[in-house]
Amino acid sequence: MIDWGRSLVDMVGAFFASMAVLRYLLEGVVPKRPNPLMKLAVTLTEFALQWIRPVLAPLPGRDRSALFWAWFLDLVMSLSHLSWHVLEVEGAGVWHLLPWGMALATVDVVRQILYVWMAAVFLLAVLSWINPYSPLLGAVEGLVQPFLRVLRRFIRPLGSIDLSPVILMLFFQFSLTVGVGALEMLVQRFM
Repeated sequence: MIDWGRSLVDMVGAFFASMAVLRYLLEGVVPKRPNPLMKLAVTLTEFALQWIRPVLAPLPGRDRSALFWAWFLDLVMSLSHLSWHVLEVEGAGVWHLLPWGMALATVDVVRQILYVWMAAVFLLAVLSWINPYSPLLGAVEGLVQPFLRVLRRFIRPLGSIDLSPVILMLFFQFSLTVGVGALEMLVQRFM
C-alpha cells in the first residue's frame, strides 16, 4: 500500500513539476497563434506561483517562479525518497540530507527540461505531418526552432527529408544519458 501511495505522489509531483518547467520554457516563446499548452500550464501552476512570484520578484531577468516551483516539488520528492533510506539507519538524521536533496532536485529539473524539449521535437514532427494548422504548433515550434536553426546550418536536408529533428533528439538523449546521468551519479557518490 505504501508503494502505491509513494508512486502516486511521485507521478502527481512529477506532472506538476513538468507543467511548471513547460510554463517556464513557454514564457520565453511568443507564439503566433493562441497557445493551449501555455493555458494548460498556467492553469495547473498559477495556484503556487501567486505565492512564489512576490518573493522572487526582486531578482533581475525573467520570472523564475515556475522554475523554482518545479525545483521545490522535486526537492520534496527527493527528500521523501532519501528519508526512507535514512530511517533504515539508526541515529541518522534527515536534515543532513538537505544539500543532497537540493542537488538531486536541480538534476531533476535539468532532466525535466530535456524531456520537455524532447517531447516538443516529437510533437513538432507529428503535428507537421498530421495537422500543420494545429494551434499547438506555434508553441512547439517556438520551443524547438532555435535548436533546429543551429543544426540546419550544419546538416542540410537530404532531398525533402530533414534529419535535424532526429539529430536533435539524439543530442537530447545523449545529454540525458551521459550528462544528467553523470551528474546524478556524482551527487549520489558524495552522499
